[in-house]
Amino acid sequence: MATRKLKTEVVEEWWGTKQKIAALALLLVLFWYRTDSWPVVALVNGWPVTRFELNQLMYKRVGPEALENLVMDKLIIQELSSKGITVTEDETSKKLDEIKGQIGSQESFDQALAIQGMTEEQLKGQIKIQLALEKLVEPSSDSAVLQERVTTLVSGLRDKAVVRIISTSGQK
Repeated sequence: MATRKLKTEVVEEWWGTKQKIAALALLLVLFWYRTDSWPVVALVNGWPVTRFELNQLMYKRVGPEALENLVMDKLIIQELSSKGITVTEDETSKKLDEIKGQIGSQESFDQALAIQGMTEEQLKGQIKIQLALEKLVEPSSDSAVLQERVTTLVSGLRDKAVVRIISTSGQK
């Protein structure tokens, strides 16, 4: 009887361990699926390069500038939302077509995007924000004046915002 009880305990312990491992594996897969972020981004002769290592290197190289851009994007989106300003897909497409017309051919346009390291979707996003910002300021037929007003608006948003930068690299 004692042997049978011991076997039952071992089986229950083994089964409990298997369930915990399966649950952990499921949680990891769900995390990776939801974030579309696998922890290993490359293998070099069988040695992993982790996403954490990549993120740390990228932050050291372009982090402060990229972080400032993200902060500004959030501030602009918040301001546009609070004022109820939107830009339609038609407005964005019209401006994109105007830019393509100024550049000339589709090939030249694609080359210009490549030089800037952008996709057409990223350009559309920037166009949408620029058009929305132009709606926030007093209109002007002079593009230099309009751009100055937008720049002043954006600087004002940054000046009045409460932004707390939390350093991930341990640097202040």
